[in-house]
Amino acid sequence: MLEVTDRALDWMKEELDPEEGQGVNIYVRYGGETQLKQGFSPALTVERIPSDSKVFDYDGIQVFIKESDLWYFEDTELVIDSEDDEVTFESR
Repeated sequence: MLEVTDRALDWMKEELDPEEGQGVNIYVRYGGETQLKQGFSPALTVERIPSDSKVFDYDGIQVFIKESDLWYFEDTELVIDSEDDEVTFESR
């Protein structure tokens, strides 16, 4: 379902810097460049982790997807990477 590269983790630590009790939310938005499903793309934000979320721990960074957004990631593996100081999303 989800892979976060070391480069992406470094980017998250530097740019997003979640505080204790917070995580990096991968959410679904309208439009955008990386469309795993037509008309929608993934995006990132930092917020408290809701109890109904699917949580992944990567080297102390909590990355999560809210239950209401899980439909978007079904039947695909999302790879989050970083190139030229920007986050990239790729579907496998």
